[in-house]
Amino acid sequence: MKVRYAKKNEKNVAIEHWKNSFKDDENQINFYFENIFEHKNFLVLEKDKRIVSSLHENPYILNFNSNEIKTKYIVGVSTPANEQRKGYMTFLMKEMLKKSLKDNYPFVFLTPINPDIYRRYGFEYFSRIINYTFDIENLSEIKIKNNVEIKEIKFDSKDDYLEDLIKIYNENMESKFCYLKRDKKYFNKLLLECFNEDMKVFISYQDRIPKSYIIFSKSDNEIWVRESFAINYEEQANIIALLYAYKDYYTTINFSSCENSNIEFLFKNQLKIKKIETPFMMLRVIKPLKVLEFCDIKLENLKIYIEDEILEENTGVYTYNKKWSFSKVIEDYTFKINIRDLVLLICGFFDFNEIKNMGKIELKNDKNIGNEKLLKIFNKKNSYLYEFQ
Repeated sequence: MKVRYAKKNEKNVAIEHWKNSFKDDENQINFYFENIFEHKNFLVLEKDKRIVSSLHENPYILNFNSNEIKTKYIVGVSTPANEQRKGYMTFLMKEMLKKSLKDNYPFVFLTPINPDIYRRYGFEYFSRIINYTFDIENLSEIKIKNNVEIKEIKFDSKDDYLEDLIKIYNENMESKFCYLKRDKKYFNKLLLECFNEDMKVFISYQDRIPKSYIIFSKSDNEIWVRESFAINYEEQANIIALLYAYKDYYTTINFSSCENSNIEFLFKNQLKIKKIETPFMMLRVIKPLKVLEFCDIKLENLKIYIEDEILEENTGVYTYNKKWSFSKVIEDYTFKINIRDLVLLICGFFDFNEIKNMGKIELKNDKNIGNEKLLKIFNKKNSYLYEFQ
């Protein structure tokens, strides 16, 4: 078996794998392969001159604790039905991880259909999405201020708004531990994707200063808000109130939001707002030493024993004394953790006590450090990644 990147003439194979594995409609598939797909990012497993398994490695930049990190978003992981249950995907995923290590990627990430599948390869959740559901009539109590100007972004005018969208987005990401870097190229792609799926995009201004934006789609009797950001809580109310204009045709709002947006408190009665917190994206640490440096953890004599069953060269003790170092010699250590659960810890998906109480940390010697210091360093953090392609 051979793992390689696809040739230019193998795009049709990628399309066929995608169609056979996922529920995307023809419009969505065409958009992906016309605007995002590149054969050089299409990793395949070849056996007997047949491609028996494949995945896509789309390049992104993550802002990780104020560090801009080049990484890969793993999508389109697929094996044809007649080739499944033969170990091909396991082989391909492991080779992808080994190649990522060789290519010096600190981590890679993905959106799982079934998280348990990817935990086998060392992936774990690092970000959440909050989903709100409420009756559109609840918006009647929120009024748009008279001095707010709301404009619809359309295909022909999209380039005029890219910088304003970036500004609003970046202001919202200032408090996030991890998020996608979005530039003009990114927002251009996002808008093209939205227009391709008949979504609406609006942006608000006060005195010509960008204040908020909202992206949503309409179907059956509901409106789905894919994303909405504002420079403050009041401006968030202004842009959400816009949806009340559709009250004669739609009854329900489904609203996707980042953690701690507290959208429910825009309304007088929070009990009328259904709120569900959902784990969304998973990350795989490829180079633990590098990631620990990015986390800016500075606790003298902290020794973390990390186990990695797939990338065995990562298994060992990581020690901080003025700087991080690594040793394969396993003697004394503060605590032991699996490479998978390390994601929960360093990204603050849970705090130290929560992870310890879940049995994901094995304490050995914390006498010189203490639980209080560990909890201060490994506290809860908020990240925002809501990506689909």
